[in-house]
Amino acid sequence: MPPSPNTAAGGWPYTRPPLLSVLGAVGAVAIVSAVATAENDATGPGQPKPPTGAAEVVSVPLPIEGSDDQAIKGSLQRALSRLLEQPADGESRPVLVLEFTPSPRAALPDGRGSEFERALSLARFLAGPELTAVKTVAFLPASVKGHAVLPVLACEEIAMAPAAEIGDADADEPADRPIEAFVARAYREIASARRTVPEALAVGFVDRGAEVYRLESADRIDLVLAEDLADAEQQRAIVNRELLVPSGATGAVSGRSGRELGFVKYLADKRAGLARALGASLETLAVPGADGAWSPVILDVRGRINPTTVRRIKTMIGDEIKQRGANWIGLRIDSTGGDLDACIQLAQDVAGLREAEVRTVAYVPSEASGAAALVALAADQLVMHPGAKLGGGFRSRGEADKPNGDEGQRKLQPKPNADRPAPPAEATADEIEAAVITVRNTLAPKTERSGSLLAAMIDPDLRVYRYTNKETGAVDFFSQQQAEELPNAAAWLQGEELTVAGQSLELDAEQAAALGVAWRVVETFDELALLYGLAGEVPVAKPNWALEFVQALASPQLAMLLLLVAFIGVYVELNMPGIGIGGFIAAVAFMLFFWSKFTAQTADWLEVLLFLTGIVCILLEVFVLPGVGVFGFGGALLVLTSLILASQTFLVPKTESQLAELRTSLATVAGSFAAMLVAAIVLRRYLPHTPLFRSIQLAPAASADRIDLDLREAVADYAHLVGRTGVATTDLLPSGRAEVDGELVDVITQGGLIDRGAEIQVVSAKANRVVVKAVRG
Repeated sequence: MPPSPNTAAGGWPYTRPPLLSVLGAVGAVAIVSAVATAENDATGPGQPKPPTGAAEVVSVPLPIEGSDDQAIKGSLQRALSRLLEQPADGESRPVLVLEFTPSPRAALPDGRGSEFERALSLARFLAGPELTAVKTVAFLPASVKGHAVLPVLACEEIAMAPAAEIGDADADEPADRPIEAFVARAYREIASARRTVPEALAVGFVDRGAEVYRLESADRIDLVLAEDLADAEQQRAIVNRELLVPSGATGAVSGRSGRELGFVKYLADKRAGLARALGASLETLAVPGADGAWSPVILDVRGRINPTTVRRIKTMIGDEIKQRGANWIGLRIDSTGGDLDACIQLAQDVAGLREAEVRTVAYVPSEASGAAALVALAADQLVMHPGAKLGGGFRSRGEADKPNGDEGQRKLQPKPNADRPAPPAEATADEIEAAVITVRNTLAPKTERSGSLLAAMIDPDLRVYRYTNKETGAVDFFSQQQAEELPNAAAWLQGEELTVAGQSLELDAEQAAALGVAWRVVETFDELALLYGLAGEVPVAKPNWALEFVQALASPQLAMLLLLVAFIGVYVELNMPGIGIGGFIAAVAFMLFFWSKFTAQTADWLEVLLFLTGIVCILLEVFVLPGVGVFGFGGALLVLTSLILASQTFLVPKTESQLAELRTSLATVAGSFAAMLVAAIVLRRYLPHTPLFRSIQLAPAASADRIDLDLREAVADYAHLVGRTGVATTDLLPSGRAEVDGELVDVITQGGLIDRGAEIQVVSAKANRVVVKAVRG
């Protein structure tokens, strides 16, 4: 909306007398403080209230278009059935939360692009009689604009992140003409039926021709349209009047401002905060019910994590989702970490499954330490056994001899296990710094975890504190720098430190659960299955034969063997042209090599283009431009480069792990080439004498015949043919054969080409070199 002289947070025009502003602010703080005190007294700081009823979340992806409204209605009806099947507590209705978030396909981050008819259909369903048995709550963790605002108005209550905005519903209508009357009537109809948002404000969201005023009287505050202003002022004494939405603009209000205006009931930016505000048990909101029964599968993440591990797990997850329809992925983690980049990549892949509507659960029976903690925290829920370990043990190279710091600095830090050997250093300080940036900027936004909490698992120098939001009661974990960068930094109060100087963050199961980092602590897997209602034995995913075959081909040992076979095939083909056996074997071996690397996701079309370009350059050197050397050397270099790049996931190594991978790639190619040279020497010595190849090779001339031929070629003299004429018996291009005085002679033209059958004349003859020219008739 256009700028206004007086604008509150979220872009809402707001004017208040100074005295009333001060009194309002003081009153709001007092109310929030009283609520926070009451909650803390009942449940302890930052803990959720006791559950008061069943609750479930249904995701509403934005924008709403096509048949989205029908799909969302179906999800709501299934959720309604499940909620009504649960035993009622007799005191409150079940809660159905609609979480409005942009879908992965959304072009804009605030829901713009929704179709009015689809949004209205969903809104009328929400405001209709079918959902009266439950309480509907619209949850806006991010801004919602355009016609997606309409179904939000149709919910009984609204919960928003403090900085999120709602409004500007006309964003999905043409800006060059007034809003259609029936569109404004629809907003008025939904607002009047539900009465969650004042009718005047709902119209002000969508109608650029409407003016909305805020009227403050002695006992209440009203929002009215301009046409109703006179009647409202006659009915009661107005203390203050202000124009909220001027004509020619539409309104947009933040969650914080909406709370002041009274239509936003809860402030929460995460599901955990919403559960606390609703008084619902955290798991009912953190675990949305599946549409139908869960289709679960377990994947084991054991030992050191490396790029091969990541590719294997990613492929198995994709197969389980596509082929078996799995929608519950359990990662059973027992790992001390491994390659830092690989662990971050696997964590990003796990966090990305949220977009595929798949529930991911990290199950840690023993430990997920080092960088493996990132994988555990990337899942939707974390479940641990008593005494299991999360994080810790991450050290940077060059810092391995640093003291462990003061153990008394933090009570939450478990004592090191003297029986457990110290893990190897994971990365250099520079690698850790780069990884922390990736974790904060890329991984953290995909999860509901704090970027500082994730980074503390791999950064021994990062100090993380527990913070509590004095406005919403939410608890989170930040470094001091991240807390200062928050949009509402003043609302967050710093608590105890979680970390110990010089050590990466380490928590046992009980501490992780107390902090809300872990969702549950269970004694056995059967107890975990009971929490999710998993019936029967949960299958454990295993690599199929195709995946095992591809992984075997992509291993350095078999990759070296494939290259060795390919190089030997090329050698055989060059020494026995025309047979094709060597060329065929080389082509198949190279094809298997690149196919395995493609499947293992280390090769792309760049490597194939480099390889083919190198082969073309070598062929040019051999058959077109022999002796130049540039094409031959350059082609060989391109082929070797393509083979090396096909074995790794980067162009230039930047980390120690990438250097190790480069060394492996170089060793594979160099080893196979060296083995080929040895094989070539052996083949050159013994292959011509084998029965098979002796029968298909031309036998060399006998010694006497070879001596006689050499002698005749040495004494050959065609000087007597100079000046004589003859006929070209072949095309002279420029060399060929001609008949001169009844003799067949190898000749070469003086210049140009001469066709077969043309008359020629001998120009000069020196030894066996005869130069001719065409005779012009």
